[in-house]
Amino acid sequence: MSRCFGRLVLGIVLAVAVLNVPAAVTTPSAEAACRPTLKSLTLARSTVAGGSSTTATIRLSCRTPKRAKVQLWASTGIRVPAWVYVAKGRSTRAVAVRTSPTTVRSSGRVKTVYRQVVRRATLVRTATPCYPTPVPTAVALPAYVHAGQRATGTVTLDCVAKTSLAVSLTSSSSWVTVPGTLTIQAGRRTASFTAATKAPSTGTLPAFNVTIRATRNRKSATRVMQVRPEIRSFREGDRFTVNEPVLTPEGTEGWVHGTLRITLDHPAPQGGLDVKGSFLPEGETVTEVAIGFDSYPPDSRVTDHLVITDSAGNVLVHEDFTYTVHRAP
Repeated sequence: MSRCFGRLVLGIVLAVAVLNVPAAVTTPSAEAACRPTLKSLTLARSTVAGGSSTTATIRLSCRTPKRAKVQLWASTGIRVPAWVYVAKGRSTRAVAVRTSPTTVRSSGRVKTVYRQVVRRATLVRTATPCYPTPVPTAVALPAYVHAGQRATGTVTLDCVAKTSLAVSLTSSSSWVTVPGTLTIQAGRRTASFTAATKAPSTGTLPAFNVTIRATRNRKSATRVMQVRPEIRSFREGDRFTVNEPVLTPEGTEGWVHGTLRITLDHPAPQGGLDVKGSFLPEGETVTEVAIGFDSYPPDSRVTDHLVITDSAGNVLVHEDFTYTVHRAP
């Protein structure tokens, strides 16, 4: 009987003890209950210039109950530590991601591994400014220039030159010449050059585009400039155009008359020009001459002769030309 009573008392004591144990002892914490996995890997910047850095963030699924070791790996040109630890009670860890300088745009990856779960992020490296030395990034020139004139151009580097360096210049046209080498002085980022255009000794050069290229270390910058016909006075060898005059009957004997408009491709020089007996003042390009015939040309075509002389009596044009005429309505 005494033995049974003793067992009963012991059971009561144990039951009271269990009821008085704190909940923290009997109930596992959230951290202890969580078994973290690798949730994500993100980059603060997905594109960086080669040689610069960004930050990667490793995120676990929950706060880790103890320090967690996460492995890392990166492509060539991208550097990360071989592993990092996520501290106890934390779910994230920031990691520095460093890149190497590059001359070309390239894409690589950063990878993390934790408990056989893999997460990846893509990182793009753009060309590193001034690596390995400054290179041209721009060529400035006027939008156009007239043949026979000079234009001033400027080459700009991607950064200031630490020492004097040479940039090669080329022109796509033999009518435009540039210096073969342009020196940019130490401490400067730009330098100017002269593009000289040539004009033909006779006739007129039609408008065309020329490309000026600046190159260093296989990196180039270009600029397109238009070369327009030269601005100068009319001279021997230059050309002219005429209209198609309308001939009007005059009187009853079959005579017809009209006005021939002659346009020069360059303005008259100082002192003016005599164009088929009509005076063309300095700077002008168009003159009109009265014409008349004893009958309307049967084939509507007229062959005439044109003489143009300057104020000194020099003959600039002396030739036959043909033009079409029309009957007056």
